[in-house]
Amino acid sequence: MAVFKSKNKESFSKHLRLYGTMSSTSGNGTDQLNRLSCARCKERKVRCNRVMPQCARCKSQDQECVYPIRAKRRSIRPLIDPALSSDSPNAALTTILDRLQRLEARTVASGSQANGNIPTPSIGGSEASQSPVAFSTTNGYASSILAPRNAGQEMDAMTVLKDAVDRVQELRKRSFGSSVITKSIDIPTDLAKTWVANFFKYMPAWMFVSFVDRRVLDLLPDIINLPHIHVDPVMLVIYYSIMYHGCSLKASNTTSLDSISYMNASYLGCLRAVPSWEQEATGTITDLIAALYVSRVAADFFDYDIAWRAFKYACEYCQVLNLHKLDSDESNSFLSEATCDNERRGFWEVIQIDLFYRLILNTPPVITNNPWKVNLPWLDLDSGTVPHGMQTIAFLASSRVSLVIARFFAMLDDPTNATKTEIVAKTEALCREMQEIFAEWQLTEWLNAAQDNEQDIWVVADVILTGYTSIIYMFRKMALLNSDSPRPPTTDLDIPDSPIVEDAARRLIATLNRLLDICPYGVTMTSLFGAYRCFVAFAYLANTILRAEDPRQYMADIEALEQLSDTSTELCRGNRDVVPLVKAMQSITEEIRKKL
Repeated sequence: MAVFKSKNKESFSKHLRLYGTMSSTSGNGTDQLNRLSCARCKERKVRCNRVMPQCARCKSQDQECVYPIRAKRRSIRPLIDPALSSDSPNAALTTILDRLQRLEARTVASGSQANGNIPTPSIGGSEASQSPVAFSTTNGYASSILAPRNAGQEMDAMTVLKDAVDRVQELRKRSFGSSVITKSIDIPTDLAKTWVANFFKYMPAWMFVSFVDRRVLDLLPDIINLPHIHVDPVMLVIYYSIMYHGCSLKASNTTSLDSISYMNASYLGCLRAVPSWEQEATGTITDLIAALYVSRVAADFFDYDIAWRAFKYACEYCQVLNLHKLDSDESNSFLSEATCDNERRGFWEVIQIDLFYRLILNTPPVITNNPWKVNLPWLDLDSGTVPHGMQTIAFLASSRVSLVIARFFAMLDDPTNATKTEIVAKTEALCREMQEIFAEWQLTEWLNAAQDNEQDIWVVADVILTGYTSIIYMFRKMALLNSDSPRPPTTDLDIPDSPIVEDAARRLIATLNRLLDICPYGVTMTSLFGAYRCFVAFAYLANTILRAEDPRQYMADIEALEQLSDTSTELCRGNRDVVPLVKAMQSITEEIRKKL
């Protein structure tokens, strides 16, 4: 037997091939060698010359020679894309679907540029759109057509603004990431005292605000920087949240540039206190207030991850405090009957936030996912006199808006609503019902006529912005009806054309212009675009104009968009984080002007 000594595996394999060649040539020159020994030789542990189709030993013994089939070696390298792993079929389907949709959109865009136009979707024709739905209603209103936005040669305002908002989020996370550790928080004591006083005087009655210890907050500006003074993290979170809102009020008389600097400092103080508060939180009413305040401030800063995390804490604390059982037979709440109506109102506001986040952020239901029994305030016979004024009117209107959104999600979850046309028709009816709420209470008319009542202005504006934004996002859900994916990709780009959505976007832009006229501060602009994602309304209305055959028919809308863009640019000078957003708005309005 020849023994081959090699320095490495390559030379050893070369010698084996040489040995095989020698063995085959020693016999019949036409014989081929198998890579494996035959089953009989392997079983008896003897050498096999591996000649095909029958080895020499089996041939001499006149036995059947069977060669095993070599199994392919499985690669130990990971897949390039973990989402395509067989261990996660749902993730793979979602990833594939997302890529196909992007490819389809790109193909349609390139095809339209080559062919010049795309057939207009029509009802009942062969060119009708397949996704989303084209439909017509005959319920006494003018019929509507839901159709996907045609991707043509024009600028896609939604894509431009969505990319700009993503850039704003990235810049803010980057700037605050290092500042949380290194940057000092310098808020003058006299200004801090003024902002605390203005918060309680001019801000609307916030959720569970009656449980906030006003005395501690009045003392904090004087003692917060003193040595040997320890302030509980939960109070620091509440304090800096109040600083943030207090400095943005018109009554605080700060310039736009100063308010941006103090706003950033307040949010920085809040972020710095959050980790310690999370470790010490036990679910008290003070923890609940802190969680709700953090959620709102983080949303204003486009930080939706922190906003959602804090809101989940708030829902957890509501259940710890049994606030979801205020009117159940098993209620053992510590709340007295005299303050129970305020807590009912606070819990209903938590429900409203849960529904709104579920709609615009695609989050799962939290507080509404579990049984709860809480009546609307002021319904019991033991309740005191119903408060009058816009605060109460706005709460009642917002409660009705929340009920409409709740019915919308219940309709989507109802298995009897099997057809897309039926779902879209019911969604349209719900959105019209929401429009009737605003018309019935004349909230827009009141806001246009409002002057200096800052407390009422903000509570009414919240109802208007929440309601019309919800209409836009309810129609966005319609773009997903054709998806069979267990986790369909959802983007702000998927909002179909509809007169109802166009009206909602138009009214949102008018409301934004009115609010920036009343409170001309950069913090006002950034908080509105962050908390209510108002860029979606801006982009939708801009796309409607860009794709119109005669954009001059939309001159009033063009002027409204230009006013919002110019005002935002002026107010946000010096705020580098939001530069991508204001530049995107400017580029869109310039593109619209080119089409006139």
